[in-house]
Amino acid sequence: MKRIATIMVIVSVAAMLCAGGTSEPSTSSVQRENAYETTRALAESNAQALMAVPIPEISYFTERQTIARWYERWDRPSVVTYVYLISYGNILGYYVCNGKPASIQSYLIPETHYEGGHDLGDSHGEVQVETPDIDGTYGTLNYGIRFFTAEGTAVEWGGMGATYLYSDAPLPVNVPKLNASSSEGDV
Repeated sequence: MKRIATIMVIVSVAAMLCAGGTSEPSTSSVQRENAYETTRALAESNAQALMAVPIPEISYFTERQTIARWYERWDRPSVVTYVYLISYGNILGYYVCNGKPASIQSYLIPETHYEGGHDLGDSHGEVQVETPDIDGTYGTLNYGIRFFTAEGTAVEWGGMGATYLYSDAPLPVNVPKLNASSSEGDV
């Protein structure tokens, strides 16, 4: 492939010299030729791969079934979940929760919106503007999750080293239950 690109550069230099030009081809023309050759080679390789190993006909769609089943599992008004908090690889404990945990990065409104640019001098007509959160504030949030315990306590877990796993049944992990008892919550 490099040989073909080199030959094409030599041919284009020779054509320029024959036409009376003495300069070498510009870097951008060489880059365009290389990009063209790369694209052509990739298309040829993909066609050969498809002929050698054709795309099979699928009849069960297992990954799609798993995703559909996953969403059906959590699409209930009240589902008990078990959220295990992990810090730098160590499972600290778990909460019994009401509902599935939600990403702190999830929003009820878009993070940005477009405003008419004709008033702002934008020739394309619109500019992208950050949208304030529903509480009127701006900024980025940490990575992490939010959830409600079975007792109704709101919990947010995030920051460096904070990961989690959750399930719809207890997992065989010997860690403490972190839910606050009703007597601990009455202070």
